[in-house]
Amino acid sequence: WKGHAGIVAMASGFYADVPDLHLRCDGIRLAGSHAVYLWTFTGHHSRTRNPLTIRGWEEWELTDDLRVKASLGWYDADDYARQVAGN
Repeated sequence: WKGHAGIVAMASGFYADVPDLHLRCDGIRLAGSHAVYLWTFTGHHSRTRNPLTIRGWEEWELTDDLRVKASLGWYDADDYARQVAGN
């Protein structure tokens, strides 16, 4: 996703799938211009109503004034699908 509009589109998709999504910061690690944001989100899938607990992280490249220049996100998509299905 690029720019503010891309981030809004990505977040809107998550909230459509998990309307009661709650995002928790589990930690932040910083080394120079690189940061890792560890997170857990919980909620219920909008279609199946199955509970979800998904963990992941974002890797950020930062500018000199600590703004996010680039971001890569990671989570276990197979685990997400299993939880949505109720397995």
